[in-house]
Parts: sequence; C-alpha cells; structure tokens
Amino acid sequence: PGVGKSTAIGLIAEASEGNTLVLDVDRTVERTLAKGEVVKDTSKVLVAKVDNIETFSSWTKLLKEEITPEFIKANKITTIAVDNVSELERCILSNLGAQGKNKGVPAMSDYQYMQFQLVNSMRYMKAWGVNIVWTAWEVVRDIVHPDGTKYSQLIPKISEKIVDNICGLCDVVGKILVNKEGKHGILLEATQNIYAKNQIDSRKACAVEDFVK
Repeated sequence: PGVGKSTAIGLIAEASEGNTLVLDVDRTVERTLAKGEVVKDTSKVLVAKVDNIETFSSWTKLLKEEITPEFIKANKITTIAVDNVSELERCILSNLGAQGKNKGVPAMSDYQYMQFQLVNSMRYMKAWGVNIVWTAWEVVRDIVHPDGTKYSQLIPKISEKIVDNICGLCDVVGKILVNKEGKHGILLEATQNIYAKNQIDSRKACAVEDFVK
C-alpha cells in the first residue's frame, strides 16, 4: 500500500490517447489524483466505483451489463484499470461470508467462488480489445527448491491458488518503484526475489507513463 498504484494509473491515463476507466474498489484513486502532485492532467480519467458491499453479484453485472462495447467506444476508452484486485478479493469474500451461516466468516466454497470469478474476469476483460491493468498490493512468499534452497519472492497479493493463473494470463507483470527524485517506474524483468515478466517487448523497466506505449 502507498507505493504508487493509483498514481501509476493516473500517469498511464495522462500519457494515453484515449480515456482510462478506473474500476475503483478501494476508494483511493480520486483522492490520490486530486492532490496534483505527480499527475497534472486527470481529464482522461473516468471512475466507476465498484460496490464493495454486494460485490459478488454487482462485479459480474458491472463487467457483463454496464461495460459494453458500445460504452467503451462512446467514451473513447483505451485502458480499463482495476484498482485494486487485492481489495476486490476481500470484498467478494466478505460479501459471500455475510450471506452464509458462519457469522460472516467465508466458507471454503466461498474462496472457490471468488477464485473462479477473478480468473474468469481476467479472461473476459481481455476480450474487450483495450489495455487491461490490474493493480494489487504485494506479499512475500517463501519458495523451497527440491535441493533445500530457500528464498523469498515478492508477488502480487492475490489468492495463492490463482496468483500464477492470473499472472499467466497477463502479458506483463511489473513491480512499481519510486526513486529518490519521485519518478515512478515499473520493473519488468524477473529476479529471484521479484515476480515480473514482459512478453510484449524487450524492455526490462520503463517509466510508468511509457508503460502502455
């Protein structure tokens, strides 16, 4: 949290020819961009607030009924960003838990519902023909090789059972970094300690505003 996800979306929007639609889950993007500290022009940012109470059903309705090809074309949208999928997971599970009989605690089946919904959402959104950007918090996972070698790796904070599936569906996985001068960049090359990849071009890193160029 707080390392530049919402700012990155604003920089991408600022540098894009068309508009960027932000599916706002954690309610931070508008406050962050309103500061005007890094992103100066927010005229191409459109925000749709994701229902974070009745999330399970409303998320599907949003994707399949409200964001239609006609809507995308009419609003000149070239990028759709989900900010952020880590919180989206929590909202879906909280919603499903509240509907259950375990005093608000999600059941094991609820985790499966959430996991299938997110993976299917990525597949569905990729068919829209625009840039799809998902932001997430990060978490550390420990990896142990058969020879006993251990190391820690930073990965997107997504359910462990689907994080590799979702990242596999993405053309690019990157880690946002901010240097001492306040310049926002994205690391696109994997290391032993950082989960990243770039299947589009040969860049190992780039400025955030150049990400979708």
